[in-house]
Amino acid sequence: MTIIQYNNNLEDCDPLLNESGYYFLYGFNNTIIYSIKYQQHEEQPEQQEKYQPIFPTCSQFSMIGIHKTLNIQDLQKKGETIGKLNDHKILTYEILKESIGFLKKQLYSSPTTRPFYILSFTIINETDEMVEKSPILFFQVLSKDLDTTIPIDINETKKVETSLITEELKKSFSLVYIKTIKPCSLNIVSNLLKNNNNNNNNNNNNNNNNNNNNNNNNNNNIYYRYECFSDSFSPIIFSTNSNNGILENKLNHYIKDYIKSTNNNYLEISSTFEILFKITKPIDSLDSITAPILSLNLNDDDDVNNDNDSVEISTLCLLSKNDSVRECLNIIKQSILQQVNNKIKNYKALHFQLPFLPLPITILFKKANEKENNSIQVNDNDNYEIRKKYHSLLGLPLNRPFLKSNLSLNLNKLKQSQKQQTHHHHHHHHHIKNIHNNISMESKTNGNIYLVDGSYDYYHYQQDNFDDNGWGCAYRSMQTICSWLKYQGLTIGSIPTHYEIQKTLVDIQDKEASFLKSKQWIGAFEITLCLDHLFGIESKILNITTGSDIIYKSREIAKHFQTNGSPIMIGGGVLAYTLLGIDFNESTGETRYLILDPHYTGATDNIKLIKDKGWCGWKGPDLFRKDAFYNLCMPQIPNDL
Repeated sequence: MTIIQYNNNLEDCDPLLNESGYYFLYGFNNTIIYSIKYQQHEEQPEQQEKYQPIFPTCSQFSMIGIHKTLNIQDLQKKGETIGKLNDHKILTYEILKESIGFLKKQLYSSPTTRPFYILSFTIINETDEMVEKSPILFFQVLSKDLDTTIPIDINETKKVETSLITEELKKSFSLVYIKTIKPCSLNIVSNLLKNNNNNNNNNNNNNNNNNNNNNNNNNNNIYYRYECFSDSFSPIIFSTNSNNGILENKLNHYIKDYIKSTNNNYLEISSTFEILFKITKPIDSLDSITAPILSLNLNDDDDVNNDNDSVEISTLCLLSKNDSVRECLNIIKQSILQQVNNKIKNYKALHFQLPFLPLPITILFKKANEKENNSIQVNDNDNYEIRKKYHSLLGLPLNRPFLKSNLSLNLNKLKQSQKQQTHHHHHHHHHIKNIHNNISMESKTNGNIYLVDGSYDYYHYQQDNFDDNGWGCAYRSMQTICSWLKYQGLTIGSIPTHYEIQKTLVDIQDKEASFLKSKQWIGAFEITLCLDHLFGIESKILNITTGSDIIYKSREIAKHFQTNGSPIMIGGGVLAYTLLGIDFNESTGETRYLILDPHYTGATDNIKLIKDKGWCGWKGPDLFRKDAFYNLCMPQIPNDL
């Protein structure tokens, strides 16, 4: 039996696959990486394609199955007998048959290339008190027997962490960035690439290397400037029709053999292809052609100005190490054509790294009106409906701003930072993720547990080869909060260092220049300023005049974890801590506090020591001194997309 691997977030990430209906499953081999919601109520079928999120073009990726989410109440209305949610038998023959019919419909217009396809299901049981979600139930259906086969239960499945999928992708693929430096004519780009692609297809079909002059002209009109993110590789410019063996070997080495060693949990861009065009048009019609020009021949051909639309190409590809250079270049052209042939005109392509995906996504937004606003290229308010559409397609919650323009990747800066990392090999410690999962969550107050919602990393003294023992506790607490923001997709910024935190406070004139590189403490108020300035995250300050009053704030703290879910930084006149949750009895007021202590100086990966010595653990109200005041920095999360 084939083992099916799948991105663990599809099952564990709350918003994903939660809405009733069909989803398309995409991946490579038998590994499911992401899902796309089927918009079954779309009035115009072409709109489905128009708003499809664009994942990096790749010859190895395809639709490998479909998923259906069912509400258990809907099953009960049909008179079905409901068993356990994790039992394949809960799915009747009629449900399976209907899903196979949907799959056949999707495969009707495309050749079937897989020996089998995956059918998967999630059952949701929603009541007034709780929402219960089943594990994903997997079946396989043989391609050759779609009309007659009965799906086979798949019990051999493996949930895979997103970071591990990323590592596997790094072994087999290079992520490359394709762009034009300046806007250029949409028609010219599209026509050149279409002609070039058709010529290549004709040559392949006929197995004939004798191109006519017209074909050669079309092929020679497209050039690329290829740059690898390493100083050991020099940039090269080449034509798509180049027949140079040395160039072929060099490209093969650049694309396939360059593997970047990195500790990052995301797929890094390894190189860029800048698109250049050889233009053969009248000199007086070149006003709209602003892409770099390699050569210019004067002819009295067609007028270029018929097309006033311009396009800035910005797209991503995953190039397989098993593909030839020619195949890689064809994939690049497909990626460009996919972008220039979209239904949105005057668009801007933005790239996002979502926390539950191992690879970035590209989304097309309408550009801002230049006459109205010259300072921004994309107005988030103008693109609200587009962002809402993408949230629905990807299964994102509608109360978190995952796709605002300020959260998009700046690939040019990313390129510079990656180059710098090849020069500066800073050793960063591994940070424990969700350390509180090792702590008992049983209530000792006979009340309810209210916890941080989402992942975070544990930052503490003396990590990352930096000695901050005795003064850096609040800095470490802020770093923990920043890691939470990154995991939730609320920022793409890096975790700020102590120096960067200090520089921020100097830049906004909260501190004097002498504060830089000092060992001065900071508190909740300074962290509030930094979170706002660096990430646009506002925070509420909860002031407690004496430690004995902390128990009177339990209801407010519980509400924070219910509505915002962010870690809380505890500052004031004494040591700083991070609050991850509370155990609160509303009737008696009895409260315990789940404290993450940044003062720990031991080995980062010694979970047993951290747990046994209480560096992460439940504390009573006596932790808070009666002779000290406290300020709680409570990050407030935007409640809109």
